[in-house]
Amino acid sequence: MEETCDPVFARVDKLLALLTKSKLLHILYLLNSKSSSMRFSDIKKKVDSSSTTVTRRLKELEDNGLVTRTIHTTMPVSVTYELTEDAQFLAPTIQSMYDWIVDRDVQFL
Repeated sequence: MEETCDPVFARVDKLLALLTKSKLLHILYLLNSKSSSMRFSDIKKKVDSSSTTVTRRLKELEDNGLVTRTIHTTMPVSVTYELTEDAQFLAPTIQSMYDWIVDRDVQFL
């Protein structure tokens, strides 16, 4: 008898494809480690990447419901980012992967 793959794995594959984009996990990890929202410039500085890359990753996170973007009508206008509830549920999994790597000093080829 032929077994079929659980269709949920297709969604897991899409999530992994998103998470493995350059600097995306770093941004999620950073936002999770803060107790409040963060400004774009602070995120960019912490992840040490180009404005283009950080902008793309934040947009992808927002489009996928993992980050909320808030525009503050102050002078000058500022924009902040924070994790959504869905991303907060995902955060322990990301933290576990991070801890697993650190605890084992694992090197991948």
